Amino acid sequence: MALPDMSNSMYVARLRYIQTVHESPERRNPDTMVRQFMPFKVRLQTKWMGKGDLSKLRSDPFYYYLLARTKYYDQVLTDAFADGIERFVMVGCGSDTRSYRFKETIQKHGIKVLECDQADSINEKKRLTKNWGRPGYIEHLAIDLNDHEWPGLEHWLGSTRPKTLVMLEGVSPYINETAFSDFLKLLATQLSPGSHVAYDFKISGAQDHFGRSGRTEKPFRLTTSREQALVFHKALGLQLDHMELSTELSKRLVPNLNGQPLFAEDGLLRLRVVGA
Repeated sequence: MALPDMSNSMYVARLRYIQTVHESPERRNPDTMVRQFMPFKVRLQTKWMGKGDLSKLRSDPFYYYLLARTKYYDQVLTDAFADGIERFVMVGCGSDTRSYRFKETIQKHGIKVLECDQADSINEKKRLTKNWGRPGYIEHLAIDLNDHEWPGLEHWLGSTRPKTLVMLEGVSPYINETAFSDFLKLLATQLSPGSHVAYDFKISGAQDHFGRSGRTEKPFRLTTSREQALVFHKALGLQLDHMELSTELSKRLVPNLNGQPLFAEDGLLRLRVVGA
């Protein structure tokens, strides 16, 4: 498995939906459109969840980290809009709704969107969004990051090279380290200088078995060292603009987590293409 399958994606979607229904305004997930991925029966079950089930979810550190991560990537996108991007590429898009939630800004600025995932997942995404009045600015592409070569993406990126944001939320832990490094190198060479790349990663030593399945034998990992992250990405042609650990992110973006166990497995990076 090279990217999270739709069952993982839909689990994340369900958690986001729960957060839109049961959390107070300051802890409410901004992804209100995710409900449209939920069958009516699931929506009903979610609405009437018992306090015990909710308490169990809230006790899992990933639950509030997911809320923080949603807010974080929303900000990554709005910052990229402000910087004048002309294209937005989501790799491992799964149940992501940003192409639709930010429709007004995307259309206003004439931004082209490419949603990428494994073939089964992207076909399921197309099926689920068929009746959403899919905007003409969205295209879809089947991609497997463990392939090491991505001619379809290279063709879509073309040679004009307008400023682009590439976002990979919850993707890298499922990809072999050599393949993911090759993909970052491709972005550094194919995107125009000043383009943005944002992704998160599993920290070395935290759940090292996580993501190891199928073709993924040695999943991508980084340490918590900002200096090492800077050196690693500089060698690929990418400038490290920002690095934040999942514990830091949760404390920054989710209020009143005093005493709540924090998710301590991930790091998040914002990068910029340097160019020749």
